[in-house]
Amino acid sequence: MTVLEENGSGSPQTEGPELIPTEILFGYHREQARLSPDGKFVAYLAPSPDQVSNVWVRPLDGTEEEARMVTKENHRGIRWFLWNPSGEYIIYKQDNGGDENWRHFAVDLATGDIKDLTPYDNVSSRLVPSSISGVRPYDMSFYLNIRDKSVFDVYKINIKTAEAVLDTENPGDVQDWLCDSNSHVRGALHFHPDGSFTIRVRDSVESEWRDVLHWSSQEHGSMVGFASDPKKMYILSSLDSPTTRLVLINTEDGSTERVIASDPKCDVLGFRGDISKVLFMDFRTREYTAVAFTYDKLKWTVLDPSVKEHFDLLTTYKPGNMYIGSRDRQNQKWVVTYEVDNGTPETYIYERSSKKFSLLFQHHPALNRYKLASVQPHVIKARDGLEILFYLTLPVDLEPKNLPMVLRTHGGPWFRDWWGWDNEAQYFASRGYACLQVQYRGSDGFGKAFLHAGDKQWAANMQNDITDSVLWTIEQGIVDKDRVAIGGISFGSFCALAGAAFTPELYKCCIDLVGPSQLKTVTTKIVPYWKPRKRILHDRVIDLENDDELNQQRSPYFHADKIQVPVIIANGGNDIVVNPGESEQMFKALEALHKPVTYLVYEDEGHWLERPQNKMDWFWRLEKLLHKQIGGRLGTPPPVHKSGARIVYDAIGL
Repeated sequence: MTVLEENGSGSPQTEGPELIPTEILFGYHREQARLSPDGKFVAYLAPSPDQVSNVWVRPLDGTEEEARMVTKENHRGIRWFLWNPSGEYIIYKQDNGGDENWRHFAVDLATGDIKDLTPYDNVSSRLVPSSISGVRPYDMSFYLNIRDKSVFDVYKINIKTAEAVLDTENPGDVQDWLCDSNSHVRGALHFHPDGSFTIRVRDSVESEWRDVLHWSSQEHGSMVGFASDPKKMYILSSLDSPTTRLVLINTEDGSTERVIASDPKCDVLGFRGDISKVLFMDFRTREYTAVAFTYDKLKWTVLDPSVKEHFDLLTTYKPGNMYIGSRDRQNQKWVVTYEVDNGTPETYIYERSSKKFSLLFQHHPALNRYKLASVQPHVIKARDGLEILFYLTLPVDLEPKNLPMVLRTHGGPWFRDWWGWDNEAQYFASRGYACLQVQYRGSDGFGKAFLHAGDKQWAANMQNDITDSVLWTIEQGIVDKDRVAIGGISFGSFCALAGAAFTPELYKCCIDLVGPSQLKTVTTKIVPYWKPRKRILHDRVIDLENDDELNQQRSPYFHADKIQVPVIIANGGNDIVVNPGESEQMFKALEALHKPVTYLVYEDEGHWLERPQNKMDWFWRLEKLLHKQIGGRLGTPPPVHKSGARIVYDAIGL
């Protein structure tokens, strides 16, 4: 095995602002503050003494010294938790090394005891959020695929005793369940073999299910919640609209009662995947009083004059994205987070009666000593005239001229990037690179026409959008055409491989993290409970029965010979979303051709890198690769201990 020598592309940078240490950007930090229902305590995620994310609780009017760690994770950090309605328990979830077989646990705050609520092997549990109710504070409903790995039944679980009772059996095609205000399962979203889907409801747990509303595979919709009137339901729907709207329907006949909120350019879409951050409800009336939309930046639309004064104050108190993460049951104390592009996010307590703010914590206080980069949204026209949004992060204290650039393509592909705090973009900018994030056609949040413009366009028009965005940065003189790297995660890595194979003149190296390499194999090797969505893959990616030619044309695996630059490939050993065989086959194709490739497996990870030790290991390898290939700054090795990385092959010398 030969080690690749530095190719001398560009002149490596040696000066600039103080480098931000990898451990600061990728270590666990304080976040996700949630008030207890009575407003007397606050819980949040923060590192344990051994630097693993756990849940901490302290009195709201107390100090950090009074905080106590109530969970006991010592390897893989907790990423989600909530209070039960009585405030006596913390519920959190954890999987095993990224295998996504989630278990939910209940922490008794009085005794410290922790109960495993879903102690089932090879089973994934998911909370039904609408089942959380003050009417039954100790009962919660969970999706569980115990009976059949391909479908999720609903179980009602008592968090005091961990007793589980089968509540509603899945007929085989339900992908989502909805409870009413009494925690009864009364709504279901059914997927059909042709890709269409239907909302079904029942008037009571004894009643028969009936169809209420149907969408074709070209429409988009989901259930949000029942209104105060149990015969009405809030939904997200693109019916009769170019974008997905928040709508109130009558469950008697599916008719629209009224459109609550809409935007002509973008969908109602959860901010960073969390719908609760963009929908603000009056607890008493169960009416939505404000909704946030994001085209380039998050913006709030106030629907009810009673909250206008508060939102006017909230949205102007600090710059950037603002969202309300938690409230007490009296609706007097709100947890408000502000997120900017060039500084640490900050979380405040807002007192509704006095209209006063108090800082709860900064998420990354260690960042305050460093210069951070700004993120600029741009809109260009692709070669066929379609408008494409991208975000461009430029390094501080460097003239935006002939910079090296790292192109980061998001996954999904039906996800999107967001303006705001981005530790990866800051990492690259700190090392002297511009960082480009393209919202190519097929990205979520920009309306159904934009999303479906990406149907069956992997390595075609979707890739052209990425290429056109790169060319724009070069034409503007911002980026050096000879110093561009391409990388991504999941589908973004498919784009990276496709870019290296089909536009080899553009890129100097390629970064593939948990990425697919063949259209067909990635869509056939899926987990059992994704099978009802197989038609979506058929319509949007490839016809598995008849598209062998398309698979050969578009899959980077079959074009490995065209790749002329170093490629680093990594996957999680427990990945259930993209089979690790996708990385393996791409590596073997490159190795057989004697291409410069490094391949490693993170044995204790799944479809993303969660553990800071693995993130630091990965980004240090990228830092060395980028320094060799496009000439950015090189820092010092991070303090990596107990990384799960297993190096399979390293011809690049990383």
